[in-house]
Amino acid sequence: MIGLGKKIKFIKIYYLNFLKNNFFNFYKFSIFISGVFKFIKVFFNKKSTEKYSSNLDDINYHEFKITSQNNEDGIIKFIFDTINVNKINFIEIGFDFFENNSLNLFKKSNKGLMIDGSFEKCFLLKYIVKIFYPFKNITIINSLVYKENINDLINEHFLNKEIDFLSIDVDGIDYYLLDKINIKPKLICIEYNHWFGSDQSVTIPYDKNFIWNRDYYSGASLLALTKLAKNKNYHLIAIDSSCTNAFFIHNDYKHKFEVLDPVTNFKKPNKYSKNDYFLASEFLKNKEIINIS
Repeated sequence: MIGLGKKIKFIKIYYLNFLKNNFFNFYKFSIFISGVFKFIKVFFNKKSTEKYSSNLDDINYHEFKITSQNNEDGIIKFIFDTINVNKINFIEIGFDFFENNSLNLFKKSNKGLMIDGSFEKCFLLKYIVKIFYPFKNITIINSLVYKENINDLINEHFLNKEIDFLSIDVDGIDYYLLDKINIKPKLICIEYNHWFGSDQSVTIPYDKNFIWNRDYYSGASLLALTKLAKNKNYHLIAIDSSCTNAFFIHNDYKHKFEVLDPVTNFKKPNKYSKNDYFLASEFLKNKEIINIS
């Protein structure tokens, strides 16, 4: 039998789809009301410092979460405090309107650019910015991002020297976006796939229409991203304890941090067992994977 919670969720999805297809303006009003309330609730979250893995590095003890998905807020704050950047210009590619890596930076930013393929997320964040940050220069673009258009989208709004922080989280072709960018932010945060393990230097093939099925198959390994970042003059200085994001600092600021090794500093979430990783390995054997030398 389907539980009550799932029934309610199903009814809600059905209702919203009905509105979207038949009464679009009322649909926008409905998601606006629920979205604003959700944002307010999250915005007043208490700071969380829970750690999600072992093999922690010193930088992990600066982790905390307020409006990020995991503990990215604390790592980002620590890094910019260390390099003495107080007003942060940021770009985030792939986000949720109430929970992302840049939201905690809004109040101390000069300029920001948020890009996502979801109409709903962009629609809601635009109104949230208008209501809660009316004097901030934050642009929200509803667009899918490919290696063919990433530089055009960025260069239309930023000069290279202006960018302090870049976050990439598109659940798929992250490696190829990082490879293609021609900007040089001070700090890059990018999602990696911990299911590939510590020793594999791999990514999924490039497919601009890739859709993540919420399984083990997406993105690139930490080792592959670290190699790519190093080729672009960036160095691994943080792996969040949720084993979701890697942080790379530009060579100009390398001396202020401990540079990590993607193999020896690799982490696994405490909630997964050896058997979970075995099942992931078996699943990935049947998938097309590109080796990165």
